[in-house]
Amino acid sequence: MQKLKNLKKIGKYLFLCLALLLLFSLQAEANFFENGLQHYINSNHWLSIPVFQPADRIEIRAEKDTVLRASGQEEFELEKGRSYFITQAAQSKADGWAIQLYATAEEENALQMQEELAVQFAEEITIEKEDELYKVLIGNFAERAEVDEFREDLRAEGYEGWPRLIDSEAEQISSGELGFYTALGERLMTASIFEIEGSFDARANKLEGKYSFSLLDDQVSIRRQTDLEGLTASLLQNFLSADDPPEALKAQAVLYRTSLLYQIETQGTQMQGINNIVLREADPVFKEAAAATKDLVLIRNDSFFYDADLSLREIRKPRAGIVPLADAAYNYQEIINYYYGRAEIANLNDLMDRESRFKTNISYGLSFEEIREMSWEGPRFLTIMELNLNLDRMQLKPVLARDIVQGREDLSDLVGRYSALAGINGGFFDHTGRPLGLVYLDGQLASEPLHSRTALLIDESGKAMIEPVDWQGKVLIPELEAEISLDGVNRKAESGEAVIFNRYFGDRMPELEDDYYDIVVRSDKILGVENNSRSRTPIAPNGYIIRVHRDKEAVLALIPELKDKEIDLEMKFQPDFELNNIRYGLGGGPQLLRDGEIEITGEAERFQSDILNYRAPRTALGITENQRLIMLTVDGRQQDTSIGMTLEELAEFLQELGVKDAMNLDGGGSSRMVVRGFTMSRPSEQRLISNGIIIESTN
Repeated sequence: MQKLKNLKKIGKYLFLCLALLLLFSLQAEANFFENGLQHYINSNHWLSIPVFQPADRIEIRAEKDTVLRASGQEEFELEKGRSYFITQAAQSKADGWAIQLYATAEEENALQMQEELAVQFAEEITIEKEDELYKVLIGNFAERAEVDEFREDLRAEGYEGWPRLIDSEAEQISSGELGFYTALGERLMTASIFEIEGSFDARANKLEGKYSFSLLDDQVSIRRQTDLEGLTASLLQNFLSADDPPEALKAQAVLYRTSLLYQIETQGTQMQGINNIVLREADPVFKEAAAATKDLVLIRNDSFFYDADLSLREIRKPRAGIVPLADAAYNYQEIINYYYGRAEIANLNDLMDRESRFKTNISYGLSFEEIREMSWEGPRFLTIMELNLNLDRMQLKPVLARDIVQGREDLSDLVGRYSALAGINGGFFDHTGRPLGLVYLDGQLASEPLHSRTALLIDESGKAMIEPVDWQGKVLIPELEAEISLDGVNRKAESGEAVIFNRYFGDRMPELEDDYYDIVVRSDKILGVENNSRSRTPIAPNGYIIRVHRDKEAVLALIPELKDKEIDLEMKFQPDFELNNIRYGLGGGPQLLRDGEIEITGEAERFQSDILNYRAPRTALGITENQRLIMLTVDGRQQDTSIGMTLEELAEFLQELGVKDAMNLDGGGSSRMVVRGFTMSRPSEQRLISNGIIIESTN
């Protein structure tokens, strides 16, 4: 036994070494998403663009629906029409000098004066409340001589004021933090980064959208949070007119979007300023032009066109002929073709970088491949096994965790318990571990089909098919000329149901409840009927038990007559298991491919929306025309490494592999692939599963 364990251990390490020796990177099929673009995609498509040059202090005036956010603090709603400022508040300052220009009993008047001065002067402008008066002060000078000098500048602009000492002791705040203040200097919040979303004025510019404020070299930096489409619309607004023809705006949107991809590729998500443009929220006409061409860019030879035409690496004014061409009834595609005839317009969502990281043979007739993809939505990590079903060197079969329907087990342990070469997770199950759908093992039904869902079927010769499966079961009692239809297998019998229990449930029945009867069968003969509440009748290896509710058909009249009667169990499947010599079956679903065409049957098989509509970790099976079985996992729910696939994307990928018929299996945290004891995929969680599909060596 010890020698066998050592051989298994050696086999695992030999496989790993073989995989490393055979490791090779193939030339990627395309090179679209490089460097900063990957960071942008992994950051959920958010960009940060500087709006102004950093300053010691940035004053803002709130407009409608404007909120302030900071990590770990409650959201603060800014009052419409009120002024605030953000500045570094890391140190206290000594007393200094300022010039008082104005005093009023009305706060609104003081704020208006502050705004007027801010337009004309760069010096700090504050409002102090003293003796019910609001006093407007300008400047913060260390020496009286500086005050007198600046006072002359004020007089030249028509302002008369008088010098005064100010007590400018700031509240002590930890170094590196910003302070958010009212115009009167009342501190509202401190944080390393502030986010303001809504509409507000800053430096005589109306800003709308999401902006962040942070420290950069001890000054306040303001950056706009946006995405590629928002930035494209902003550029259109800066370089074109709302009166320009829509087709000209659309053509330029495609060009700017392409140019912006280069900026993101080389700078990442924290972009520098673009031609010193103040990037405001775009007007509707420019947003509409960007939306009409959403995600469209120029490519050539599996790379973006800026690699072929270097002029697209810069953000420039539109070509002079774009508007005249649009006036001449050229559509945006024709305009682009006129200037960039070598380029192709492509949708970012259709572009894919794919790389086969390595391939290796697990055994003769069984291979493994790891594939990494990068799409506009994010990265994907896939593992694929291909089994030649025409060879008799290996056996494919479904297995139950702990060999019972209510078992749960780690896939690696399950594969190891059978000394299998490899395995993947199987079908769906509930919280107890009971399978939700077909489990048919070596000619015996362990769990009935559910909603005629798609299943993997394996015949006596080892050949496989993927088909929707339905089932009808009943028991016949010839001597009584009676029959009882069956509603399920190895599960709780509901009111009015009859459910059969066999060895796959375990050694004993669950406790008997009131109004139920257990018909005990061994070797096709009824031994008796148990009706004692809370009893747990043993299940014979060569028999079964039928749990029947009293409302099931005419069961009450039959009960006294059943003892010692012969009984026949009849199971009928669609497709016909007997005719097709089916030995194993495992349900999953929905179907993905039928005869090579995408045909997803999720609604017909009554799957819930989270399985049908979202990206997730996936496990799938596919069969080719020449009886190659494809077993595939794709990791998900890991933004930096793998986002998963939708069912449509999964079907398209299998179609590209030449698969004829394909089906989905349980995914999410269950999705996993094990080869020779090693987990080859990267599961989103470590979940115990109910059932799996393994590949055993017949040698």
